Amino acid sequence: MATPEPAIDSNPTFGVEQHGFDFIPEAERKMTLRDLAYVWWGANAYLFFFSVGVIAFSLGLNVWEALLAVVVGNALFGYVAWGSIAGVRSGLPTMTLTRAAFGVRGNRLNGVLAWLTSVGFEALNTVFGVFAVAALLPVLGWHNGATAGKIVALVVVFFLSALVAVFGHATMVWVQRVFAIMISLVLVVVFFYTVGGVNWSAEPAHPLSTAATIGAFLAGAAVVASGPLSYMFNCSDWPRYLPSRTPSRSIIWTVMSSNLGIVLLLGFMGVILSTRGNMSNPVAGLTSLIPRWLFILYAIAAVGGAVANNVVAFYASGLTLQSVGVPLRRYQATMLDTSVSTILVIYVVFISSSFLTDVNDFLSLLLIWIGPFAGVWLVDGTLRRWLYDPVDIHTIRAGSRYWGWKGINVKGFVAMLAGAAVCALTIDSPRLHGSISKTLHGADLTWILGPVVAGAVYFILARSRSARARASRQRISGRRPRWAKRSQSTKARFRTTGYPGWRRASRSSMPALCERAPDDITGVRRS
Repeated sequence: MATPEPAIDSNPTFGVEQHGFDFIPEAERKMTLRDLAYVWWGANAYLFFFSVGVIAFSLGLNVWEALLAVVVGNALFGYVAWGSIAGVRSGLPTMTLTRAAFGVRGNRLNGVLAWLTSVGFEALNTVFGVFAVAALLPVLGWHNGATAGKIVALVVVFFLSALVAVFGHATMVWVQRVFAIMISLVLVVVFFYTVGGVNWSAEPAHPLSTAATIGAFLAGAAVVASGPLSYMFNCSDWPRYLPSRTPSRSIIWTVMSSNLGIVLLLGFMGVILSTRGNMSNPVAGLTSLIPRWLFILYAIAAVGGAVANNVVAFYASGLTLQSVGVPLRRYQATMLDTSVSTILVIYVVFISSSFLTDVNDFLSLLLIWIGPFAGVWLVDGTLRRWLYDPVDIHTIRAGSRYWGWKGINVKGFVAMLAGAAVCALTIDSPRLHGSISKTLHGADLTWILGPVVAGAVYFILARSRSARARASRQRISGRRPRWAKRSQSTKARFRTTGYPGWRRASRSSMPALCERAPDDITGVRRS
């Protein structure tokens, strides 16, 4: 009797993950909610969320107003929690499942924008690591060769980030657990060491009027909100290894608690420490506020945070490039990301003299696209009950149920453009001021209106199509609809695709569909 071959682990820890942007079968989904919590906590334990707190305070708000802006802006992690459900139910990464909302060809535009955004955050993360090393070297006695130190920091952060990302999902989960625990311990110690000297009554040198204060508050909240919104093109990538029957409530609670705990701590630190000195450099600014031994730990934690977030950014950008159709393996995509990010880092570290302004520009312009994009695909997924056909979602030709018009879902793009137009009118950044924002004393409403307007327009357009489809079927007198005569297996297929006649179907058909789908349904190399 032949001995069955042992099952091959497609996602080993410290081994190369075999899956890419394709579908994850149910039998291979071994992630737990605790794993997901560590991934999110570790990914956000870096100085970006410290810097947005600094920016919020620098806009002319007092301490309590800036702290409230941090809370309100980070509330948009609710969108991230909502979108995480999609990866669990579908077993697909974000830039693959969003083909349903924008078309299997049309979504390539979003894929390119998502990849460029990933590269931008990879560069931003590396800059934080470079700042940390540059501030640490003088403390350790190296007073010469600052440029050489920055170059060494750049190489170290990129190398460690790329190495973990090349291995893949399971390795990323393991490493993020270590980063989450170690970095958080250091940040908590720094917070309690410095909080005693905070000037809680600090006011801006030139107090703002009531209208200007509201405008500054909304602008500050917009900068903070860019953090959670920046995950809206990859938030499904790592939860897709959770079992498909994981309760939605558990997913939302895990994502919200693991994200808000660390980002609020960092945002509050950015605000309150700004009352004690110049925090435009989020590492060197603490040199005089904490003892030498603690500063060394803090600088090392800052480097670790840069690596931790770059790991998830590199991982997601590799999947994004594959979804666009670039025939690269994930490690090749990582190398490409590294090259492009290096150019941006060199500009910020060695050429630009206004780091926070560069960050503000990048985040403000990001909101014009990513907010409307998120609103469309979240509404689309909700209408489908987060159920997608993993075969048709990878079929880039006519005949796919996600084909639309020449591969484009026109309704998705109409809704996204409507949201982007509203964002362009309500944006307030150092380089771009919308006409409505000017009228409202610099209030930035992109983070509020972008997702809401785009989502509402898409809901109206999608529901009107469904209503017309139902009316058309009802006009057929005395005849059963053709779909009603199909076999039970075909009905199960429709039940998982958001077909109008099956919107109220349960999720019980998903495991069967998972088993039906082949491991590689795209013909594109995945790892």
